[in-house]
Amino acid sequence: MNRLLASRRSLLRGAALWAGATVAGFGPVRRALAAPVFLNDPFQLGVASGDAIADGFVIWTRLAPDPFDPQALPPEAIPVAWEVAADAGMKRIVAHGQVLARPDMAHSVHVDVRGLEPNRPYFYRFHCGPAVSRIGRALTLPTPRTAVDRLKFAFASCSHLEQGYFSAYRDMVAQDPAFILHLGDYMYESSWGTPVRHHPGPEPVSLEDYRLYHAAYKLDPDLQAAHAHCPWFFTWDDHEVANDYSRSEAPTTPDPAAFTRRKLAAYKAYYEHMPLRPYATFTGSELTLYQRVLYGDLAQFDITDGRQYRDPLPCQLPDWHAGRLLDVAECEEFANPARSMLGKAQETWLRNGLGRSGARWNVLAHALMFTDFDQILGSQRGIYTDSWGGYPAARRQILDVVKQRNVGNVITLAGDIHSFFVSDVKDNPADPSSATLMSEFVGTSITSESYNGDLFTSLLAENPHIKMCDDSRRGYMSCELTKDLWRTDLRVVDNVRVRNGAFSTLKSFIVENGRPGPQPG
Repeated sequence: MNRLLASRRSLLRGAALWAGATVAGFGPVRRALAAPVFLNDPFQLGVASGDAIADGFVIWTRLAPDPFDPQALPPEAIPVAWEVAADAGMKRIVAHGQVLARPDMAHSVHVDVRGLEPNRPYFYRFHCGPAVSRIGRALTLPTPRTAVDRLKFAFASCSHLEQGYFSAYRDMVAQDPAFILHLGDYMYESSWGTPVRHHPGPEPVSLEDYRLYHAAYKLDPDLQAAHAHCPWFFTWDDHEVANDYSRSEAPTTPDPAAFTRRKLAAYKAYYEHMPLRPYATFTGSELTLYQRVLYGDLAQFDITDGRQYRDPLPCQLPDWHAGRLLDVAECEEFANPARSMLGKAQETWLRNGLGRSGARWNVLAHALMFTDFDQILGSQRGIYTDSWGGYPAARRQILDVVKQRNVGNVITLAGDIHSFFVSDVKDNPADPSSATLMSEFVGTSITSESYNGDLFTSLLAENPHIKMCDDSRRGYMSCELTKDLWRTDLRVVDNVRVRNGAFSTLKSFIVENGRPGPQPG
């Protein structure tokens, strides 16, 4: 095995200088290795920045000289130095320090860098013993309410390692966004379809299993390059844990106690591998992901978590607790006004803050499609339960806030469905003449397969508010906004099953200031 070169005696000697040291939020450190030497590069999983604000961002790495050997590092904390510079050559250092990569956190490092200048790029790297990481680039945001003329960002979802290569991340770097917004299924716990590469083992259940999966994804060079290029913001969907799970249950783990153990293991591994701010620190029972991001006076982003706090899916069958197509007339539970998608605390947070910043554009970022989508032809109304459609009272609550508060220029972004959807979000989806309250863009998958093209096309006549649908392409969405115009480009790859697939724009849509509803651009 590839292991850290140090004898047990030298480990204990090095530990003496660090005995009793404390890292905020995690308690005392029992030992720390003072001068590590590695057989292999300990920074194989790359570097990343995330959760940017006006005066800083989080920078991340994880020591992993052999990412697939849990014993490759000793069970001691290891000091890691970090530095942030104002230039790409790392000559003008503006912040630096040292933190401990702890064994109980998979030797991951999260540094919350503050006190920087707003709205500008910075560069960062890590040192551990003689090893030096690659240089990452991060950007601070404009201060809230500062006049901003333009923003370009990308959003994506559903990147299945086995079903293709992550060339979409390479194209994002070429498009040079200010940040990347990932809307869930960053990794997958399950296998299906025809693989072009393989997960590192069977479906994960334990903490070590999920760590191995995250490491396999982080080794992808295009994903590493995108993380090193700019900061990311995150929410998750289901496959970071288990398919179609809701708070305390999952169809693949029917025993609630067993699922709770599995979920908490997945949450911890997720935190260990993402550049998340300390407020999101895994507490042992939850991981707070929902947040509000202000980009000057141009845009407010409300990023929600639709998995961790929601009620179970409506009208489940005794032997099927996953999403399914449901005739709403046959489900009394469907319209229960008490059913929650976000949980009461998150609902209150969203209701109190939506549209209050005064920003020109108000963005709701979800994992799941918000638009109503009737999936039964004829007079019946059919919804897929594992979507916002399965929680109509919770969706209505958000629409009412938009109406009553007269929130303008609301854009909702989503993923999950492995298809492009571009839609008007109607006040009453059963009445095409009702007011359009929002514009929605749903991105296709980075790689994950879809088989619903013929079905979705046949349903468009039942859903005139859906202006475009395409499930045949893999890719992501690139968005550019000014005070007067929002533009979304649907970026697609010609072949996701080769490493260097070529990208192009399938279609473009615009939303004009003060005129809800996407139009061909």
